[in-house]
Order: sequence, then C-alpha cells, then structure tokens
Amino acid sequence: MRKIITVIAGATLVALSLGGIALAESEAISTMAKITMNLNHFPSDEDKKVLEGIVNSDDSSEAEASIAMALSNLQHKVSEADARRLQDIVDDESSDAAARQLARIVLGINHSASDENKAALATLASM
Repeated sequence: MRKIITVIAGATLVALSLGGIALAESEAISTMAKITMNLNHFPSDEDKKVLEGIVNSDDSSEAEASIAMALSNLQHKVSEADARRLQDIVDDESSDAAARQLARIVLGINHSASDENKAALATLASM
C-alpha cells in the first residue's frame, strides 16, 4: 500500500512539474481516461462500442473523436496514422488541455499505460 501511495504521489509531482494535471472538461475525456487506465494490449469489445459512440457523437470535439479512434484501433500501441493525429493534438496549443494530456498518454502506451500515467488518468477520469 505504501508503494502505491508513493507511486501516485510521485506521478502527481511529475505531472505538476510538467505543466500540471489537466482536468477533464468533458464526459468523453473522462470516459476515455477510464478505458485507458484499464487497457491491457487492446480495448475490449465493450470499450470499442463506447469509443465508437464518442467518434460518432455530435458532442465530441475533433480531438476527442481522434483520440477515441486511436484507442479503438490500438493493438499494443497506436498505429502510425493514429500517432500522427495524436501528435497533432499534443502539438496544437489551442487544443483542450485535457485532450492534449490524454493524447500524450495514449501516444506513449506500450501494452498498457505506465503507473505514472495511470495516476494522471485517474484525475482525468474523476471529472
């Protein structure tokens, strides 16, 4: 238990030093953060249905739809095409901060999110 608390505290400090933890401003970001936290190699069929709903929703921003598509297509890591779209979101300073943070995390996934990123995802998921 002490190790978990130490990891979460450390991840929080790292995130804050890198510009702060962005808070999810939409249900789509919160939902995708929850999916990403529990992701193991690829999304479940149920997760893919939820992600498809985000992609097709008129309420989703272009960034949210791109992140949802990248997560839906994920097979251990994002594809090159999805990685380019995610990098565009990360690089676009006018993009929503939470979307930029989630895109950055998804870009770095290799089978699953790191413990440090899971702490940031927990913050995004709680909004």
